[in-house]
Amino acid sequence: MEDFSKKRLYKKIIVKLLREKKLSVEELMTSLNDILKNDYGFEPISRRTFDRAKESLLENDYQINSRKFNGKNYFVLEGFPENLTLTEEEKLTFPLLLGLLDTEKTMSSVTWLKDALMDEFEYSENDLKVYPYFVNAQPALNQQDQLLLLSGQIIDYIKKRQAIRFLYEKKGVVAMRQVAPLQIRYYDNRYYLLGSAIDDETYEPTNLLQTYTIDRFVEKKVYPAIKETEELQDEDTPIFFDYDALYKATRLEELLKHCLGIWYDWKNNKLKTYRLKFTDWAMGIIENKKIHPSQVLKEKNSDFLIVEITVWENHEMDYFLGRFGDKCERLN
Repeated sequence: MEDFSKKRLYKKIIVKLLREKKLSVEELMTSLNDILKNDYGFEPISRRTFDRAKESLLENDYQINSRKFNGKNYFVLEGFPENLTLTEEEKLTFPLLLGLLDTEKTMSSVTWLKDALMDEFEYSENDLKVYPYFVNAQPALNQQDQLLLLSGQIIDYIKKRQAIRFLYEKKGVVAMRQVAPLQIRYYDNRYYLLGSAIDDETYEPTNLLQTYTIDRFVEKKVYPAIKETEELQDEDTPIFFDYDALYKATRLEELLKHCLGIWYDWKNNKLKTYRLKFTDWAMGIIENKKIHPSQVLKEKNSDFLIVEITVWENHEMDYFLGRFGDKCERLN
């Protein structure tokens, strides 16, 4: 039985070749087998395998028709499945999306996305270039690739409901942590892990919500958390947890709902409504993007803007508002 991934490859190459020009069956077979041999190291396929690939494309709403030109029959690609047709809005915004991903442009997943857009939707390399017309001025994070990969690995453990262990540095002290991970958050150019520490004796989550800054992971690596035992075992015993129960027990949604960004006091939070007055250039920033989902406009004119937000009272408000200098005034 033919390998499924190879079947997909055959169909992808056929579509790519027919997008470029009309081809006779002999030309199409020759070009297809040349690509399979030179680019992928595969053996040539038979006419029967080719016909099956073409029939599969027809069944999936690709319109491949035989047309006669100058007395010779050619295959012509005349239509695509609806789900492969881009809207005008999508055509305009995909290059911008890649522009926003410029800080991650060397990552294999971003490269794949770019190649897929060119292979599947007829974008050219020039179509996807937005510089100098659009620039993502946000500087790349230190170790950006590692942080993204690490975050992806943690999310994979979250989906499996499996606890993790990692070396973590806090205030100059490095220690091994075992944590039941619940959520990755990206805020103000940093990645954070929200989770609950695993008890050393019961191997159950403590049900206390804790925040770990991912760039503080010493090796930028995570491993499966395991149960320690004095008995010799052939394999380590991984630690699993009930995600839904832990999510509820840690009150994650409630605690983060009232955060300005990421910080909270899991024990002594105090909810406060802040009344804030913005002037000059700060007005445009606040109008363009809410400080917090609870933001309510209270007054606005050409000279100032007054809003109210309801969040936990902590140092995060001082840090955030400090960037506005004398263009922000607390009215309460």
